[in-house]
Amino acid sequence: MDKDEFCEQIRLYEKSMYYVAMSVVRNEADAGDVISEAIYRAYKSLPALKHKRFFKAWILRIVHNTAVEWIRKNARLVQMETIEENIEEQSVHDDLTMKVTLKEAVSALKQPYQTVVILFYYENLSVMEIAHITDASVMAVKKQLSRARKMLYKVLKEDCEI
Repeated sequence: MDKDEFCEQIRLYEKSMYYVAMSVVRNEADAGDVISEAIYRAYKSLPALKHKRFFKAWILRIVHNTAVEWIRKNARLVQMETIEENIEEQSVHDDLTMKVTLKEAVSALKQPYQTVVILFYYENLSVMEIAHITDASVMAVKKQLSRARKMLYKVLKEDCEI
């Protein structure tokens, strides 16, 4: 893979990288720093990538590992910010309210539940790909997804009377 292909792939998965970084560091500015560092590390270790078709899982794992390392290194409380802040204030319909409530509920999940939910539902990754990215077993990812669904159901049941 040459430099141009690398840049093209980075642009293609930029949003996914952002979601992964945000799910760990929970701060927009820090997520940007994590992504920059992850891209630098990925470019340096590009020869280690055996097949281009695994680029997405490979880069998301680098982003995840860089974010976890960043949290450990900085050892400070990270402010909770929503994943998407650009929802305009307006009178909202029930559907929009449910989407906002769901995003808030996902944002409130603790690690590793938030990460697996974002990767599974927002990024459409398989359980096996998530296990590879998070360095967990397939069974652990399945259990985390199951627990996260139960937590989300409980929160949404209280907030939305479902």
